[in-house]
Amino acid sequence: MYRNKKLSVLLMFVLVFTVVIAGCSSKDKSTSSSPEVSANTKPNASPENGLSKDEKVKIKIAIDENGYGRAWVDNAIKIFTTKYPNVSFETTASPKIGEMVNTKIAANNDTDMFDIFPGTANVTTIMKLGKVEAIDDLWERELSDAPGKKLKDILADGVYDNHARYDGKTYNIPVGGYTAGLFFDTVLFDKNGWNKSPQTWDEFVKLLADIKATGLAPITYAGVYPDYLYSFGLGVKPFEIAENNGTLDAFIKNFRNDQLPKYASPENIEMWQKIYGLGQKGYFAPGLAAMNHTQSQMMMLQHKAALVPTGDWIQNEMKTAIPEGFKWGFMTIPFGNDPKQTKWIANDAGSGGMLIWANKPELTKKWAKEFLLSLTTLEVQTFNAENAGIFPVRKDFTQDAARMAKVQDAPRAVLDYIAKNKTRFESMRILNRVDDPAAVSAKKIFTEAVNQIALGNQDPVPILEKADKKFKEAIDAQKK
Repeated sequence: MYRNKKLSVLLMFVLVFTVVIAGCSSKDKSTSSSPEVSANTKPNASPENGLSKDEKVKIKIAIDENGYGRAWVDNAIKIFTTKYPNVSFETTASPKIGEMVNTKIAANNDTDMFDIFPGTANVTTIMKLGKVEAIDDLWERELSDAPGKKLKDILADGVYDNHARYDGKTYNIPVGGYTAGLFFDTVLFDKNGWNKSPQTWDEFVKLLADIKATGLAPITYAGVYPDYLYSFGLGVKPFEIAENNGTLDAFIKNFRNDQLPKYASPENIEMWQKIYGLGQKGYFAPGLAAMNHTQSQMMMLQHKAALVPTGDWIQNEMKTAIPEGFKWGFMTIPFGNDPKQTKWIANDAGSGGMLIWANKPELTKKWAKEFLLSLTTLEVQTFNAENAGIFPVRKDFTQDAARMAKVQDAPRAVLDYIAKNKTRFESMRILNRVDDPAAVSAKKIFTEAVNQIALGNQDPVPILEKADKKFKEAIDAQKK
């Protein structure tokens, strides 16, 4: 069934699929209990959480300065410390915060480690080591701006049920989500009479041919970070191909459990063979292997390329470079030739999903949890939607037209696409991940070949088969 055309309902469908990366299980001795919410528990206690406003606490927080920027966290901190002046924050923000966090994790110095930090590449490892605080009690808490309603009930339908967990426990709460696909300038498309919403694979290929005929590169992406192509542009397409081929249930089961065939699944092979074919026709920008994400996005903004795969944070990330008269457009690639096919769209965690280090003072962890809970208030969510382009997770966000009007144009372009097409969202979450070092090697084999496949220089099948062979080593090693 096609989605309801009303914008408020559309946003709810987007939010249903918002999922954040699971954190890590904490040791029993480190897990703090839910705060006793009573104004009489301590002198000058907050009626919302029972914690004393007389006890000074400093929280060390790490912020990932990604496409959403850092203003959304700075704003949340300002709101929180105004309400609770006994709490202060020591902030470290960087585009490379993940590397800093990983270094601190490796050092295993609890005192030096951040109290609150974003998920990192080492997240699976620290799950097993119990380094992160479980925060399941927050689901049962009432929000300050929604008295009588628990957090799990005020979030958009499906968010609580679909939220990622590790070993049955929650280590972060959803703050916002993103959608990803191909973004473009609708003004440029209209000027050239290009198809802004191809319904079939053949229509999409014709669009690329029409673009190339004008001298523009049809597609560019961040070749330095090729996951912009295989995650944001193509990541959900094997699901779409599986649905088209009648193998969806089997594919999802295999995907969620991280089993073989992985890289060389029939669906993945079909997708990459088609991309290889596009590359042989010269539909990807030459020189993309040396481009980072902002350079590739700039190519699209400057009309040196027509389409760029990325997330809906692009408007906020490139806000100083958007030319006058530019109008955001969005599409996803249809991988079948039935105009009525479902068009799958990547939808997953945006900013948020912050974790709390388990081996910290109990009072620090309690106030850290209060801060994470505050990120779901409407005041914070509205600022995030307007100033960072982050999709809100509150179901009541859509009930106010003034709030809805603050959603940025790039996310709105996604909503417009949803209104006109039969779509389905997928987070690409893996429930039982294989994390043996050989799995990293398998991904490296694949990742290092992506650019050459897209440029039409490398047949994908041998690479995909080689990656699966290495991945089998990871599966076998993990069973021992």
